[in-house]
Amino acid sequence: MEKVLEELKRIEDEAENIRLESSKKAEEIVRLARQRSEKLIADAERDAEKDVSELMEKFRNLMKKRHNEILKNCELKIDRLRKTAEKKMNSAVDQIFKIVIGEKET
Repeated sequence: MEKVLEELKRIEDEAENIRLESSKKAEEIVRLARQRSEKLIADAERDAEKDVSELMEKFRNLMKKRHNEILKNCELKIDRLRKTAEKKMNSAVDQIFKIVIGEKET
């Protein structure tokens, strides 16, 4: 009977050792999983920041290009208006002069 009790005690001890070892391995697996998930999150954040930076740079370049196009169009319109005004300047001066000297009524 004593041998049976000793065998049961040995089996219980072995079962406890297996339980402790399993618990340690489970903790290690959880720790590794946390580390890997933290690394994945950090990598994803870094990639997202890179993507945002690239998109912002593309947007800045596009806006700069659009700004330059609008500026060029405005300068062309100003030049056309200036040329038109120059062509009509003599006529306008003549009309103002005639009004001032009384040759023409307003």
